[in-house]
Amino acid sequence: MQKLKIKNKNLFILITGYLLLTTLFFGCATYPRREEMKKTSPLQDKTFRIGKTEYVYLKDICKIYDLVWDWDILSKKLTLYREGLKIDLALGSSIGLINEKIVDLKDKVKIYNNEIVIPFSLTEEISKILLPLPIPPAFYKISRVVIDPGHGGKDPGAVGPGGIKEKYIVLEIAKRLKRYLENRGIEVILTRSDDRFLSLWRRTQIANRKKADLFISIHANSSRWSQARGFEIYYLSDRMDESSKSLAEIENKVLEFEEDNLPKENIALAATLWDILQTQNRAQAIRLANYIGRYIERLDWIEHRGVKGANFYVLRGANMPAILIETGFISNRIEGKLLSDPYYIQELAEAIGEGILSFKEEYERTNGFTR
Repeated sequence: MQKLKIKNKNLFILITGYLLLTTLFFGCATYPRREEMKKTSPLQDKTFRIGKTEYVYLKDICKIYDLVWDWDILSKKLTLYREGLKIDLALGSSIGLINEKIVDLKDKVKIYNNEIVIPFSLTEEISKILLPLPIPPAFYKISRVVIDPGHGGKDPGAVGPGGIKEKYIVLEIAKRLKRYLENRGIEVILTRSDDRFLSLWRRTQIANRKKADLFISIHANSSRWSQARGFEIYYLSDRMDESSKSLAEIENKVLEFEEDNLPKENIALAATLWDILQTQNRAQAIRLANYIGRYIERLDWIEHRGVKGANFYVLRGANMPAILIETGFISNRIEGKLLSDPYYIQELAEAIGEGILSFKEEYERTNGFTR
C-alpha cells in the first residue's frame, strides 16, 4: 500500500510538472507571438482601447489591407473583400465570417466617434490568410476616376428653353473630360456612356467596385429665375443654405424614377452609414472642389459661384472623395446656349480636368495632405 502511494505521488508530481511546463511553454510562447504580431502589424499605431478591448477603425483596415467594402441595407451586413478574402460583419455583433468560416472577434463591431470600429483581433485573422503581408498599393496615388453624367434615360434632368435637356449636356461634358484625363495618364470610368437610366446607388456602387480614387458627378443647374447663372461645386453635407437645400431636393427627385426604390427607412439607414464611413473623405472633397474652382475662375464666360455643401444622395454612396458639379444654368438662355456649344463645353471639361490634375499632384506630393 505504501509503495502504491509513493508511485501515485510520483505520478502526481510528474503530471503536475508536465502540465506546469506545458503551460509555461505554450502560455509564454503564445503571448509574445501575439505581441510580436501587433508590433509588426501595419496597424500597430492605429489601435486604441475601448474598455479592455483593442480596436481599429474600419477605414484603416480597408486601407492597409487594400479591402473594398459593401453595405447590404436589407440584411444590415458589412462585407469586406479582396481577391482570396471575404469578410462578413454586422454592427453590434462579435461574430464574423472570414471566407465562410466563423470567427470570434472577442468584442462587438460598433460605432465610436462617429466611425465604425472593429476589434483588433480581426486583423490577426486577416494576417493568417494574407501573410506575408504584401506591400499595399501606393496609398497616395490618384490613378482611377469615376465620372458620373447625371440623369439619363427616362430621367431627362433639367429642361431649358427650346427643350434642351440636362442629360445630354452632362454626358457630352463627361465624355470630353474622360478623354482629357486619359490623355494625361488617368484611368477614367463613366457610369453611363449613352442615354440610359441608372439609380443613384448603382452609380456609386460602380465607383466603389472599381475602387476609384475620386467620384465626380456632372450636372447642369436650373432655376425659376431665368437670370440665374454660374458654376457651382458641391460636397456632401447636411449643413446647407436654402439655395443648396432646394437644389438637393431637385437632384434627389430622381429617386421617384427608380423602380427598385427602397423603403424610406432603408434609404435613411443606408445614408446614415455611408455618411459615417465617408466622413474622412469630406475634407479631401472640399480640397478637390477648390482646385477645380480655381480653374473655372479663369474662364471669362462663366461665373464661379463657389464651393458649397448639400445633401445629395448620389454622393452618400461613394467610398472616396466625391463632389457634384453644376456646370451652369440651362434655364438661362445665354448660358444654356453656351452649354450646347462644343467649343465652350471643351473649355469647361479642360478646366475641370486641370483642377483634378492639380489636386492629384498635390495629393501625391504630400502623401494625402499629411505633410
